[in-house]
Amino acid sequence: MLKNGLIIILLIASFYLSTKALQRSDSPSENKVSYEECGLSEQARALAKLVIEDPDQLRKELSCSSLLTKIAQSKAEEMAATGKVTHYGEGGTPDQRLINGGYKLYLPKGAVGLNHVEAILGGYSSPSAVLDSFKNSFHHRVHLFGEHEFFLKQNDIGVGYAYNWNSPHVDYWVIYIASRKQTVVENLKSLDEEDLRLISKPMK
Repeated sequence: MLKNGLIIILLIASFYLSTKALQRSDSPSENKVSYEECGLSEQARALAKLVIEDPDQLRKELSCSSLLTKIAQSKAEEMAATGKVTHYGEGGTPDQRLINGGYKLYLPKGAVGLNHVEAILGGYSSPSAVLDSFKNSFHHRVHLFGEHEFFLKQNDIGVGYAYNWNSPHVDYWVIYIASRKQTVVENLKSLDEEDLRLISKPMK
């Protein structure tokens, strides 16, 4: 009798746990992130995912921006067509390119330089290799992972990727991480000349 009772209890507990598991699997996870708006290709979305989920990422939130993605893809295709990996180009310098594209870019008072938003690379075929290269570049690390208070406030990301076998670098990558004017509260400490130089990424 006791044995039968234990069997019944175990069966009921097993049924309850399996039902809960099914309910969890059917329900969308609150923490699930969609990367569809981060890139227009599988390669671009994969790189965006790596940047966002990297253990070194200091930002608490980094959201996909369809507008930044559109601009990044245009820049990647431009580089693939010209065969040049450069922050310059027909679409303008990085900061201006976003502004011209309709993105209301936030820049700190007294900002110097032309690039506070863009990371580019050519010649690497896999997203993981691209990120490894960026990690070994001081200015790219500071920007991509929010290692300065200014960059930490940037919360939008868009990634572009283009392929052209007949061009010098074949694979071309663009990452934009930026913030809009209305989303940034001016509570940053006053940036001195050294800070302003630090957050101005080198042009090439």
